[in-house]
Amino acid sequence: MIRTLLLASAALLPAVAHAQEAYPSRPVRVFVGFPAGTSADIVARIFTARLTDHFKRPFVVENRLGMAGNLATQAAFRSPADGYTLAGTTVANTISASVYRTLGYQFADDFAHVARVAIAPNVLVVSPTLGVTSVKALIELARAAPRGKMFFGSAGVGTAPHLSGELFNMMTGAQLTHVPYKGNAQGLIDLSEGRISLVFAPAPTLAAFTQDNRVRALATTAARRPSFLPDLPTLGESGLPGFDTAIWYGFAAPRGTPAAIVSTLSEALVRATEAPEVREQLRRAAADPYPLGGEDFTRFVRDDVAKWAKVVDFAQVRPE
Repeated sequence: MIRTLLLASAALLPAVAHAQEAYPSRPVRVFVGFPAGTSADIVARIFTARLTDHFKRPFVVENRLGMAGNLATQAAFRSPADGYTLAGTTVANTISASVYRTLGYQFADDFAHVARVAIAPNVLVVSPTLGVTSVKALIELARAAPRGKMFFGSAGVGTAPHLSGELFNMMTGAQLTHVPYKGNAQGLIDLSEGRISLVFAPAPTLAAFTQDNRVRALATTAARRPSFLPDLPTLGESGLPGFDTAIWYGFAAPRGTPAAIVSTLSEALVRATEAPEVREQLRRAAADPYPLGGEDFTRFVRDDVAKWAKVVDFAQVRPE
């Protein structure tokens, strides 16, 4: 009898192994915290399409809006850790870890950080009325200006462009005053008309303003020059070494998701960044492939949370 049971169990082992290897066997949901057509949504859809092709199962984006992108991450956190729910994550998550105190989770610790896939810089642009043509000249002017005399705009409190300005204050000793807008367009209009001094803005929003010289681009906020702006220096190259506030895009799964699934997804995402068509799609979205997987991505997330916590505390940022 015992021998018969052992033989039966042995016969089942290949079937069990096959079932474990069959991931995914059904559609995978990917929660994205920003509206359709935004950069976070576009990047998520570029890579979910690649995952769909690779695994021959649908990876379906669901836009869950609210709490500066955190409603989507919250939905993923509350989902089963079985590999069938992912979150499209961004720099907004590492910023929010310090800005929002009641998320119900710790972003660095309560997720398996699958892979970073791309980055996109903001661009430091100034009003031509300032009369500066370099970051060095801007720093000198900003340091000399008393509080309330120079203003910088952003698309809202707690966003990466806002905290880019606060990091500029922190690193230079300037006292620029933040002016939040509901989106980028009005801030750029005010900048072009000299009502504010500078803006950190996403590259795609700037074309109409820089082409006719209504605003002047000085530098990008990433650690390296983007492929689509090769002639524009970084802030690090321009006198602020270590200044890096690039917007990054990645994917995460709820903590407890099987390590084999996380590894499989990570490998597929990192490999997808090498595809020429993906690189071209990212370029059109003003982003560059910048893959990071496994423990390297987890360390990056922890470091990013710590970096933004210092800026949030310095600027005393609180959610609106």
